[in-house]
Amino acid sequence: MEVDKALNLCPLLRIALMLILGIVMGDAIGCRLPLWLGLALTAVVVVGGLTIGRKYETVQGVCIMMGVLLLGATLVCWKNKLLTVSLAGTPQRYQAIVTSEPQERGKTIRCDLVVTSLDNQILSRPFNVKAGILKGTTSQRWKRLHVGDGIEGWSVFEPLSSFYPESNFNYVRWLHTHGFVAQTFIYYRNWNKAAVSTAGLSRFERVKIHAMKLRNSMLERYRMLGLSQDQYAVVAAMTLGDKSGLTQALKTQYSVTGASHVLALSGLHLGIIYAVLILLLGRWKRRQWLVRAVVLLAIWMYVVLVGLPTSAIRSATMLTLYSVCVVLGRQRASINTLAFAALVMLVVNPLSLWDVGFQMSFMAVLGILVYYRPIFHALTLQNTAVRWLWGLTVVSLSAQIGTAPLVMYYFGRFACYSILTNIIVVPAATLILYGAVLMLLAMPVVAVQKMITMAMVYVSGLLNTLLGHIARLPGASIENISINTWQVYLIYMVILSTTILARYAMKIRQQERLDTFG
Repeated sequence: MEVDKALNLCPLLRIALMLILGIVMGDAIGCRLPLWLGLALTAVVVVGGLTIGRKYETVQGVCIMMGVLLLGATLVCWKNKLLTVSLAGTPQRYQAIVTSEPQERGKTIRCDLVVTSLDNQILSRPFNVKAGILKGTTSQRWKRLHVGDGIEGWSVFEPLSSFYPESNFNYVRWLHTHGFVAQTFIYYRNWNKAAVSTAGLSRFERVKIHAMKLRNSMLERYRMLGLSQDQYAVVAAMTLGDKSGLTQALKTQYSVTGASHVLALSGLHLGIIYAVLILLLGRWKRRQWLVRAVVLLAIWMYVVLVGLPTSAIRSATMLTLYSVCVVLGRQRASINTLAFAALVMLVVNPLSLWDVGFQMSFMAVLGILVYYRPIFHALTLQNTAVRWLWGLTVVSLSAQIGTAPLVMYYFGRFACYSILTNIIVVPAATLILYGAVLMLLAMPVVAVQKMITMAMVYVSGLLNTLLGHIARLPGASIENISINTWQVYLIYMVILSTTILARYAMKIRQQERLDTFG
């Protein structure tokens, strides 16, 4: 009864769930239905349902849901078809463009490539590969290879393979989600820089490459500020989404303390930037629509700049909907808003459903939307500082309820002090992001920029030190947790059942109070 009521109050949630079911079914069946035929069948089912009329509301609803189900199956089959590339299994000569900044890994460098021509034939549909390039013992030319550069290479394209065979994290599926279809290893003599045309790439791909170049120039400015390795790594990850500088020890430290989310650009980061921009432009109150439009343009440009991570896209989509609601004076954040964001992202890329970032991001926000208000109002607090601290604690707890099963499933770990950690991490991240924005604005004034940089250095260093102390506390995390997919579903069913029972108990308690005073 409670679940039915929730679905009726949030119609987009029902549609999103049916789309997800369709995506899962289509992926499992592996159909090869042409896109045009699938969309035509979807349209026939939906239009047929809408024309039935109010007299048969149940049949109408079933037809619409079946249409959404069919749409999900059609889209995922089409997406999987696009990722199907015939690999020769023998060395091939090709031209490609580097789409990520090469990273040094021992005797090799790793980077992403988009292959534009194969055996002297321009491809109508370029494809993405993960590449490893042997550095060589004498030549240092790999150091001059950067994102946006073209190369001519000769190597074998192989099917993607997993680096994590014993983990629940499906690395191959994750690569498919991000558009990769193959991997290759290039001997140091078998590549050269070349002028490669980007004409075969879509406009979006070209814009993304230019954005990556801009990000690298901004990262270079960070390197010139005199930050230590760990300080640079944290600031770069928090502000520009570049995690390449994070050492394994630092990653483990943030994971054990439950602070990994602060290194992945998400609602926290975009929310802070959104608030800063609204604060700076807030004086034009009579032009709210223009202010929101400018801020949203800046937010989406920032999302492209940092590489379009799933969590940032989700956050930007919700901020867009939030801004529209503010301008129109409507209800703001809701489960319907979250469901709409999921619908948009899954229609654009149905494989996002298997992206860990997508799952974690949406479950964290869902947890906050469901649990924040009842838990926060469970205590009546008058002191402003205490209320702020309690609110921060409740947000952390609510997000953890939504994501804990996924964290245990994918990473085999449960951070016991994550609530304590977030009381430290969230204010620190806020200061670092404010500092990053102010630092960019203060570029013409070197003295001011230097002062802001020193403050960022201090905050990031203090944050790393405090998290190091928390990570060394007894029982900081429960390790080596092993659960399967069905156990994850079961845990979420227990959480859902407990939530429904708690709501019933609260209603009964409220009714008893009314009866007492009545």
